[in-house]
Amino acid sequence: GRVFLNASLFANQRNDQQIRFSEQLVAGDPTTFVFFTDNTREGDSLGFEADFRWAPNDNWDLYTSVGLLDTEIAGEREQAHAPSYTVAIGGQYRHDSGWYARVDASARDWFYFDVSHDQRSEAYELVNLRVGYDAENWSAQLWARNLLDEDYAVRGFYFGNEPPDFPATLYTRLGDPRQVGLTLERRF
Repeated sequence: GRVFLNASLFANQRNDQQIRFSEQLVAGDPTTFVFFTDNTREGDSLGFEADFRWAPNDNWDLYTSVGLLDTEIAGEREQAHAPSYTVAIGGQYRHDSGWYARVDASARDWFYFDVSHDQRSEAYELVNLRVGYDAENWSAQLWARNLLDEDYAVRGFYFGNEPPDFPATLYTRLGDPRQVGLTLERRF
């Protein structure tokens, strides 16, 4: 009861896969940027996911997970938002007195933002931290997400939007910056 392992292997092949595309219909006119759904010949994916948890005693809980993914659209390139790897590792120590600390780190490979263009994200890593006290009917925890304040893109659009020549430019939406908080909870 102290070691847990889950794993899955999967394969997927779709014919006439529907994909959401985006396109600027008239070069130099940003008002003609549209989204539409179309079919591609096929889409394939092959992947592996596993998570492992070890509780060596009542105070420690350690875990890791990994995901590997190989995708392709119509024999040309990887699918959008399909990083080839995702990894997470972390652990929590909980003292009998109620104090605890938890740290998590995760990493994700680069991925294409869209099937309509070849712009892509960078690989990135994130660290989260949580320390707290858990009593019988209340708890307090200080936490930080994206502790190292990494800049990482989660979405990307590529089109002409800036005069006078409206060159195609990558516009990205970044993931959440560092967040620090205090959570107090009262249980009745």
